[in-house]
Amino acid sequence: MFIQGFASAAISLIYFVILTRILSQEEMGVFALLFFILSLPQVFGLFSLPSAAIKFMPKYLAEGNYDKAKSVVIRILHISLLAAIVSFLLLFVPAEWLSMQLFNKPDYVLHLRIIALSSVFNILYIVVAGFLQGLQKIRDYAALSLIYTIVQNAVGIFLLSIGWGLSGIVYGWLAGLSIASITGLIETIRELGVVGKPHELKPLFRFSLPLYFSGFISYFLNWADSLILVSYMGLLYGATEAQRILGIYYVAIRASAVPALFSSAIITALFPQLSELYTQHGSGRLKDAFCVSSRYAVLIGFPLIAGVAILAYPIMILFAGFEYAEAALPLIIISIATLVGTLGIATGPILLTLERTVVVSVLSAISVILSVAFSFFALAVFSLGMVGTAWARTLAAIISWGLYLYVLNRYVKVSFDKEALWKSSAATIFMALVIIMADLFRGFLSPISYHFLVFRLHLLPVYVAVGGLAYFFALILLKAIKKRDIELFQEYLPKGFRRIASLLERIARVE
Repeated sequence: MFIQGFASAAISLIYFVILTRILSQEEMGVFALLFFILSLPQVFGLFSLPSAAIKFMPKYLAEGNYDKAKSVVIRILHISLLAAIVSFLLLFVPAEWLSMQLFNKPDYVLHLRIIALSSVFNILYIVVAGFLQGLQKIRDYAALSLIYTIVQNAVGIFLLSIGWGLSGIVYGWLAGLSIASITGLIETIRELGVVGKPHELKPLFRFSLPLYFSGFISYFLNWADSLILVSYMGLLYGATEAQRILGIYYVAIRASAVPALFSSAIITALFPQLSELYTQHGSGRLKDAFCVSSRYAVLIGFPLIAGVAILAYPIMILFAGFEYAEAALPLIIISIATLVGTLGIATGPILLTLERTVVVSVLSAISVILSVAFSFFALAVFSLGMVGTAWARTLAAIISWGLYLYVLNRYVKVSFDKEALWKSSAATIFMALVIIMADLFRGFLSPISYHFLVFRLHLLPVYVAVGGLAYFFALILLKAIKKRDIELFQEYLPKGFRRIASLLERIARVE
């Protein structure tokens, strides 16, 4: 998952760079709204049953009950196929009306109908991804995710290059989702099969229905600031200007999400493992799992997120163009929320493992209320625009993280790896200072006018390398890398990469 996260991040970055160079800011706003529609069916149509698969399948497999695990697959497949048909009809039939309501023009009817077909495979993709996680086939799940990313982006880029515009992007979604979902279904059939008696519906729904409402709320939370921004700006300046502003803000959100791919990878691998640990050893192991996950989330996440924030302006200018320089400040602000959220990546999976789904739903509802309230005040009262919605998103995320941690601590007395926390923080600060000093030195040597942390494209890899090396050697000086880290890498890295762990052990002089 970690390797797949790096690969997906790199591919998605290249893809998004191409989008910002080809699409106008208004088209980028339309792109954001089309993606919003594409992801709706997986939230509303699946009743969060893939989460039930990730919860129950490892439990049954740990007990040696393979037929019971297969029955979960069969039941969820039946429901998901019905949901796919309903989602297709709800998007395909009223496509003209939706185009007028969302974009104030009938130009996007074809796009919406392609998305209707894509929604069928989107539902299937989410379901089979849940099955692979439930089977703890993390390598297969990572490969599936990478296939989806590569196919979607490759097809989209090719069709963009021959002048298909937004239609090419939508066809790319269809290609990526269809190939990945069919591949995942074939793998599921090979491992367990899909023919037999379905699982009882009640226990699955008892677990997943609270998560269904939580998923809807969390989905709205991720989009609340964007939807409020485009609606409010639409009232003030009209649909075209509102879509332009949304396009700029959406670029900032997507950029902030790249470092979070690695946290998501940890969560994806963690949830089924937690379920198995809880079944075999009880809640005591959950405390250990929280501490370990916080250690690696901090050691990996902090420098990535801080690096994006420090280099926000050059990233936006060099990759998206000067017209997207406005997105740099929202990116810096949103990175604060991402940084704080990294500390508690295991809170949600542990609460789900303990089957506290109602609690998760309530906490998600509180998060949405906070986000909507903060966004409204930032726009309507203080007129802060994109910067205001970014602060609203960040404040809501910080408060929600505190609530999640407080509630979790009532069930499991969790603690952070404090040594990793302060050493990673110190190394990240050192990394930031090195990058700043390197840029000041560049400005001193440069014969042209100097702009702080704004440089030519070919220098960005240099700054990334300088920052990465500074962080790595700071960890070595602080003796933050332990023997158990090396052992973990040796155990879980693919065979071809295990030499990296041995090299790291020699460089870090691990005792």
